Amino acid sequence: MYKINIGLLCIALTTLMLELTLVRVFDVIWYSNMAYMVITLAMFCFGLSGIYSSLRPLQKGADVHGYLAKLSFFFAVFSLALLPALNLIPFDFNALYSAPVKGSLTFLVMYLFLLIPFFLAGLIFTTVFSAYASRIQSLYCWDLTGAALGCLLLIPLLPPIGPGGILFLTCSFGLIASGCFATSKRWFVTALVLALVVGAVPFFKGGYFEFKEHMDKRGVKGARESHLIEDSRWDPISKIDVIDFGKMKHIAYDGGSQSSYIIPFDGDLGKLRKDVETGHGYHFYGSSVYVSHALKKDTGHEVLVIGAAGGSETKAALMYGASHVDAVELVGYVIEIGKTKYAKYNGNIFNNPKVNAIKGEGRSFLRSSDKKYDIIQMYSNHTSSSIAAGTGAMATTYLQTAEAYKEYFSHLKDNGILHINHHVYPKMIATAALAWKEMGRTDFYKYVVVLEAVKEGFQDNLPTMLIKMQPWTKAELAEVQSYFPPVIEMVVNPLEPEKNMLSEEFFSGDLSRKTIDKVAFRIEASTDNKPYFNFLRKSFTALKDDPANFLNYSTASLLNSQLANGWIPTDVVHLLVTGGASFFFIILFVFVPLYFSRAGKTRWAGKASSLIYFSCLGAGFIIFELTFIQIFMKLIGYPLYTYSTVVFALLIAAGLGSTVSGRVGITTRHLWFVPFIGVLFCSLITLLVYQQYFELFLQTPTVVRVFAATLLIFPLGFFLGMPFPLGILAIARQPSGSIAWAWAMNGLFTVVGGLGSVLLSIFYGFQATLFIAILLYLFAFGTFYKLRQALYKAAG
Repeated sequence: MYKINIGLLCIALTTLMLELTLVRVFDVIWYSNMAYMVITLAMFCFGLSGIYSSLRPLQKGADVHGYLAKLSFFFAVFSLALLPALNLIPFDFNALYSAPVKGSLTFLVMYLFLLIPFFLAGLIFTTVFSAYASRIQSLYCWDLTGAALGCLLLIPLLPPIGPGGILFLTCSFGLIASGCFATSKRWFVTALVLALVVGAVPFFKGGYFEFKEHMDKRGVKGARESHLIEDSRWDPISKIDVIDFGKMKHIAYDGGSQSSYIIPFDGDLGKLRKDVETGHGYHFYGSSVYVSHALKKDTGHEVLVIGAAGGSETKAALMYGASHVDAVELVGYVIEIGKTKYAKYNGNIFNNPKVNAIKGEGRSFLRSSDKKYDIIQMYSNHTSSSIAAGTGAMATTYLQTAEAYKEYFSHLKDNGILHINHHVYPKMIATAALAWKEMGRTDFYKYVVVLEAVKEGFQDNLPTMLIKMQPWTKAELAEVQSYFPPVIEMVVNPLEPEKNMLSEEFFSGDLSRKTIDKVAFRIEASTDNKPYFNFLRKSFTALKDDPANFLNYSTASLLNSQLANGWIPTDVVHLLVTGGASFFFIILFVFVPLYFSRAGKTRWAGKASSLIYFSCLGAGFIIFELTFIQIFMKLIGYPLYTYSTVVFALLIAAGLGSTVSGRVGITTRHLWFVPFIGVLFCSLITLLVYQQYFELFLQTPTVVRVFAATLLIFPLGFFLGMPFPLGILAIARQPSGSIAWAWAMNGLFTVVGGLGSVLLSIFYGFQATLFIAILLYLFAFGTFYKLRQALYKAAG
């Protein structure tokens, strides 16, 4: 049986590693929201395998080992086949609008290749759980342990071999599983040798097995075809390509989803400042980069740059005499090349003794000390990575929440300046005002100034917002305006508030429901509980600027640019498609087995209860997991560490809980209520104490925060691992195909629950979403009681 366990572990490991790898690939070749959509659609097939097995269950006496060995072999082959398939079938989503028939056919062919590995993996799990139902508590432990390891392995493997290399490893682990499942010793040895050879290939290639871009995002696809890419690296957070643009270097994040630039600099700060002040040469994107530093010139100011990227903000600080700059960048490889390969090109700014350039996350860096700065600066800082955001369904923006602004304000000196360039300034002001109010401060309008390009037909996505901890003076405002051309106007002027587009209410930190409803986009302040700053859309119709109702041209234009063909909202289309697919698959998963499988057509006690039970478990577990990833972002900080810690701790704890439940005798007859009581108790305690618990560790080293997070997650995860195997034990003696059907419903609602967690957190927040997960397990508790009663009543 140990070989079955190892084989199951390998499949679980590779399935999660494959899923995460493909998410990273589609972040690059498409966009993160579309990556979420296509991988979610493929994951439906994980549960679809259960429907297939319920319709065609293995007959008694069938060669289970041989069947599993074949499935694992084909899983290995089709996993590796994704590399050439995605390169040979490039798909641009715009084709769905320009050539809908051809575009749809191309997408379906690509989707077919994506679904096969997940369908085969699902068949393997279904077969093992059905054939060895009496050992489910141990098997489920191996399953969850494998998935936990797969989550961890991606981090160290992605930079050296890339996602293409990981597909080779996926194939390798699939072959190992095939050998373990087989009864033939010859095939066992052959499979292991093949696995070793295939797994070694990416380590000896001397470069990545690359995926071709499907869309030309910011010229990256064209640059690759023209051989202009000088350097590429699959950082665990974002893929980085450095492109030679002639007069500068383009740092493309995730295939062009985001960009930064290294502008050539000879290191002479005095000459640079003279050139800027006399208007010679091209050294910055514009005065919006250096205006705050100019206000502090020659004062030896101390600066924090969140999102150091290509280094322009750091260069601006040094140019105006900063005594110290902490330059924090989420993608470590960008700092690495700035210090090494492109150090001479950028004037060695990251190696300057006054600069501390490090990999890190801005808010966790701030929380690690009580240091105060003269300037805290962020220029268009947000990530396009699904892993960094926790889910690609809807990007979270923790740098634009009220809690974030409180951290910025509390780390500024008495006359310090918060300098932010980001889109949708009305929402930024509403969010910052809430923070200002919660800190007990008043008259926020006196402390904030916003400059934006005011030109017909021009969409300014990066207005400049400056918040000073002392009220602005007339002389200071005149100096600020002097650094900008006439087209850039002061649209928020603290000395002339009557000319502002925004009313006094926006600066109060307390927007009324009437105002929130009146504005044509989602204007309410973003918080850590609802960190969806960029989720702006209220309608699917084109908008016109309406200053009387606080809608400026740039915000209206931004929302309109996301309406493909004038009516399809590309910013939420993935949610609409996934929601529609969920509805379709729910009907399919319920009614096809009900009318066409033996398990469905046969009357047996607790049929409906068992389906509801496994559905609740699937939705509840994934809601806990995805919501914890977001909540623990505050404690751990660095997104990749948060994702890995939460998933690993939850799965390892659940696996341990599953196997312990078998050893202590938790069955449908004895102690069956313990898992549910444990889940409900631990989840409620976690919900009640996590914020106070986080405060105890926010200033401790990262390793301590990771350990503290694991300690808080582990008890709940331990009990979460018990209800699923308990349910399998309950229906183990029901008609053939029953376990497969239960597996299908569990898998289906894992996907549906993932979508539900996003929608719930957007509209109600993470705390309410966690409460929904608790209610699902409470409902599962009641449903299992009903199922248990029905089974024992039928047994007499």
